[in-house]
Amino acid sequence: MELHYAGGLTAGLVADSSGNELHGTVSTGGGGTVTSVPGPDGDPFLRFPGGHCTTVPCPQAIIQPTRTVTLVPGEGRFVFGADIRLTEPPSPDAGMNVFQYGAAGAGLSQWKLQVDYGRPSCRWADGTRAVLLPAGADDFQFTVGRWYRVTCIRLSPVLFQIRVDDRETGRQVLPPAQQTGPLDDILPSGAVVIGGKRIRPGQADVDTDQFHGDLDTIEFGRRLLPADG
Repeated sequence: MELHYAGGLTAGLVADSSGNELHGTVSTGGGGTVTSVPGPDGDPFLRFPGGHCTTVPCPQAIIQPTRTVTLVPGEGRFVFGADIRLTEPPSPDAGMNVFQYGAAGAGLSQWKLQVDYGRPSCRWADGTRAVLLPAGADDFQFTVGRWYRVTCIRLSPVLFQIRVDDRETGRQVLPPAQQTGPLDDILPSGAVVIGGKRIRPGQADVDTDQFHGDLDTIEFGRRLLPADG
C-alpha cells in the first residue's frame, strides 16, 4: 500500500502507516470536525460530521494527504478503498464522497469512491472516457450502523471491479461487479480528498458532497502492468 490510514491522529495529522509519510491534513468549516474514536477493540477509526445539512452554514470536514504525486496510477493496475459506516440515514439529494483524486469533467482524469444516497460506487476517468460502477442492484443501500469494506480495483487497462465485504466477517455482501472500458492513462491533478469535495462555508451538502459517518482503513495501492499490457 502506498497510503494507509488506520484511524489514528498524531499532532493534528491523520497518520499514514504505509511508510510513505503521506500524513493527512484535516480542514474544517461550519463547526465540522474529524475525530479519532477508539473502537470496541481499542483500534481507532475516523468520525466525520454527522447528520445531513441543507442550509448553510453546514458542518464540513475533509482530509488531504500532504503529497499526492505517488497516487497518480497512469496505465497501471491499482486498488483503493475504505471501511465505511453510516451513522444516520443518507441524504436523498446530496452525494457523499469518500476517497478521490481528480474531479469529474471534460479533459479531467479521476479515481473515486463514493456512497451517494447510501449506495457505493467507483469511478475512473482518463479525461475522455469514464467508467462508473455501482455495487449491486439499484435498490441496494448500506444499512445504518453496519461496517462495510468497499474496494475499487483497476484489474487491467480495460477491466474494473467493485467489491463490498462485511468488515467484521470478511465475507462478501454482494458478488463483485465488473465493467469494461477502454481507458487510457489515469493522470489526476490537484489534491487527493477524503470525506468530501471541498470546504466552502457558503455551500451545503448538495454542493460539497460531505461524507457523514465513520471511515477506517483508507488505502491506495498499485502494481504496474507489463509494458505490453
